[in-house]
Amino acid sequence: MIESIFFYALIGTLCSMDITAFGQFMICRPIFCAPIVGYFMGDINTGFWIGMIVELLWVNAIPMGVIVPVDVSLISILATFWVCKYFFGLQEAAVFALVLSVPFAYFYRDMDISGRNFNTQIMHFVEKAIKSQKYWQIYAGIFLGLFLFAARLFLFYLFAMYVGGLIYSGLYLQLSGFILLGLRNAWYLLPIVGFVLVIKEFNIFRKIFFKDF
Repeated sequence: MIESIFFYALIGTLCSMDITAFGQFMICRPIFCAPIVGYFMGDINTGFWIGMIVELLWVNAIPMGVIVPVDVSLISILATFWVCKYFFGLQEAAVFALVLSVPFAYFYRDMDISGRNFNTQIMHFVEKAIKSQKYWQIYAGIFLGLFLFAARLFLFYLFAMYVGGLIYSGLYLQLSGFILLGLRNAWYLLPIVGFVLVIKEFNIFRKIFFKDF
């Protein structure tokens, strides 16, 4: 079992970059990255279940055009890391980790949008380099953009895993038995809810593209 927070922050950075910045190898999907974190932390089953739930609930979180979706990799990786580190194997703790990871993901999306706005300055730098045929500046602009993207992700993962983990563990210990029972039941009900959402999205897709059939 690897316990280094830097190791998991690096895994999270690589997976989250795959969404839009680099690759598109699909390692960003929760069904892949959550079990990977769970494997290294000694509980691949919890990682797989968390990944499946996130995959189903956020099946429509796809980056298209200028849309910046919530980072589903961040949700699944944070939830898996927190529960495996603080409450190993507890299903109700895993659901609570999922709940708490969502605000962190939306907070990072706002950071990401601000970062992308800053990247427009780099884009103008590259455009000028193209006009003047200074190719080294083009490469410099591209790598600078990737570096800033990766650094922002890595630092946020470090912050969320450490500070967020302390908040998560402290709040969980304050939960009543009634809430814990509800969280345990949600462990089995959330995949059903997610499956319903998948069917709903499929019906919307069918109506849009196959309405004449």
